Amino acid sequence: MKLINDFIQEIAIIGEKESKKTVFLIGNTAKIENSEFYLTPIRNYDQVVLSGAIVYSEEMARKIARKIDGIIDYVFVDAEKKISNKYSMSGEPGNIERSVKEIIKKSVLISYKSNDLTVDATDAFISEYFSKDIVGIGGKKIAIIGAGNIGSKLAQKLVERGANVSIYRRNRDKLNLIVKQINTTKSKYTVAQASSSLSANEACKDADILIGATDGIPVIDDSIVKKSSKNILLIDIGKGSISADAIKAAHSRNLEVFRLSIESALEGMVASLISTHNILKKRTGRGEYHKINVVSGGLLARTDEIVVDDYRKPKLIYGIGNGYGDFMRNPNKQMKKKLNSLKKIILDENIN
Repeated sequence: MKLINDFIQEIAIIGEKESKKTVFLIGNTAKIENSEFYLTPIRNYDQVVLSGAIVYSEEMARKIARKIDGIIDYVFVDAEKKISNKYSMSGEPGNIERSVKEIIKKSVLISYKSNDLTVDATDAFISEYFSKDIVGIGGKKIAIIGAGNIGSKLAQKLVERGANVSIYRRNRDKLNLIVKQINTTKSKYTVAQASSSLSANEACKDADILIGATDGIPVIDDSIVKKSSKNILLIDIGKGSISADAIKAAHSRNLEVFRLSIESALEGMVASLISTHNILKKRTGRGEYHKINVVSGGLLARTDEIVVDDYRKPKLIYGIGNGYGDFMRNPNKQMKKKLNSLKKIILDENIN
């Protein structure tokens, strides 16, 4: 575990030197490699310094948790269950979230979903890639090869953006259920649809965007790439979904292959989850502020409460609650008077 010790110390030193919070993510995967875990690169963002480890067993997750507890400010643990009972301590499907929760006592523990991070990152990347197109990805054909947890969720998002998504996976029954779910739950005003394909070749025919989303299985081969459009966008989000020969074929045609980067999505997710943690722990509640009823942190406001950013010491006023989860549009004179009084109190405090 010397590698972990050195890595953690490096993160802690950067955080202390630059006055930033430190974050360590413990993720898990079903794809077993030779080592017991692998470390992800150190990322130095504006507000936090972070890194992480991907593990294949509960035991390794616990070992790493013991090393980082109290040294790292925030420990993020993957809530998704991807470890088989073969690598579980209980004999049931692995649950590293529970295992890590039993260890972490000093650092702040926050759970996250790594698959959703990948989905959001891919969706954002495709949207930005076609940002100069007046219709974005609307009307384009997207082929997704590998419709597991990530591929199916991504297909849903892309259909909602107006793309026609052709999906292929080997299990036909599950594939048909996924396609049915997407087309059933999408907005009735969304013309775009998901469709199932009998083969990867069929799914990729005439595609504008080709996405490999298998768990390391190279299902996109050189024959697919050679027959693809000269302007096709190739994305591998499954670490090995596109074969080596397919990559060579792409390069010979001057086609770039993108290996998905979660950089921006990761920074956003970490900031969002830390903010949510702080709001729930520190700013969620209701009380009286200068004898005026206030509420904050997402609690449903009662009819006599003013919604603010922090019920203990408000600096921002959002509105007057109507008792049903919305704001009053035409408050009575009494509530207007309380609102104006609170505005004056906050303004005077800010000046002083």
